[in-house]
Amino acid sequence: MIITSAPGKIILFGEHAVVYNKVGIACAIEKRCKVYISSLDEDQVVINAKSINQSGCLKKEELFNLWEKIEKAKRLSQIDKIREVYEQNILSPSFFVIACLFKEYGFSGLEIKIESNLPKNLGSSSAVFSSIALGVSSFLGEELSREQISNIAYQGDLIAHGGTPSGIDNSVVTYGGYLKYKKTEGIKFLNIDFKVPLLIVMSGELSNTGEMVSFVRKKKEQNQLFVKAILEDLNSVSEKALVALEQKNLNLLGKLMIDYYQSLKKLDISTQKLDKIINIAISNGALGAKPTGAWGGGCCLVLGQDQEQILSLAEIFKKNNFECFQATIGAEGVKKES
Repeated sequence: MIITSAPGKIILFGEHAVVYNKVGIACAIEKRCKVYISSLDEDQVVINAKSINQSGCLKKEELFNLWEKIEKAKRLSQIDKIREVYEQNILSPSFFVIACLFKEYGFSGLEIKIESNLPKNLGSSSAVFSSIALGVSSFLGEELSREQISNIAYQGDLIAHGGTPSGIDNSVVTYGGYLKYKKTEGIKFLNIDFKVPLLIVMSGELSNTGEMVSFVRKKKEQNQLFVKAILEDLNSVSEKALVALEQKNLNLLGKLMIDYYQSLKKLDISTQKLDKIINIAISNGALGAKPTGAWGGGCCLVLGQDQEQILSLAEIFKKNNFECFQATIGAEGVKKES
């Protein structure tokens, strides 16, 4: 048996903007997905995903038919067709990642078990795809580079994110640490050598990344000048955040988090609960706060002045019926556990 794991991720700055070739800043968090891979005698692949209570089985022919269907939709830029595949089978991105590996390195009957303590909307899907890419390739006797693993994980995100993933999720869960990302430039590792006192607060609302990315894309098609101006503003905020991190300036970082929130909120992708989290954070002295990920639900990041304030803010959020946790950020990327 081969066991692999990958971390979750948070986007500090750049969500949605990175889809349109703007700067994103992300980091891995020390909550992980684990994948267990073992051999099957039959010509089929079985997936059991305990964390989402899903299981599925595809025979060899069905697996390659799925691959052909998705590849055709990709060639013809049929985003709706790709979205339909995911709606019909939530495990289809994982099966597609496996099929991509089999197409390159040969088929083998497999049983794959997925366990995760990652909350939704914190890179949970990408962590699964990256873990599968490393695990299955290792099972097939291949030693892939992190770049290759990230590219394969991206294929899973392509389906799970509605046909237009940014590329930031698969990158950060594969490489780990902190990174700057831009589509046309790829990734750049950031040397962050100080602790950022960050609290992750869950809204209790699930966010569908594919739907939210599609929603913003349609907004852009309907009002290009308006959305373009917002994207430029978001990019400017992210560029300033890189400087704030380099200078270890938490006060500026907090202000920029609020700026990003206020700008992206103009695209109508926030919710009452996300807004409430931000308001609680700011009214109780947090340096900054913003949703992370696709918005439309999911989680918020709250920046404290120090560890003591983070603990105080955590109690306040719990009293307001919001689950929250402080996770180690800048965690190690995808790896083999055994």
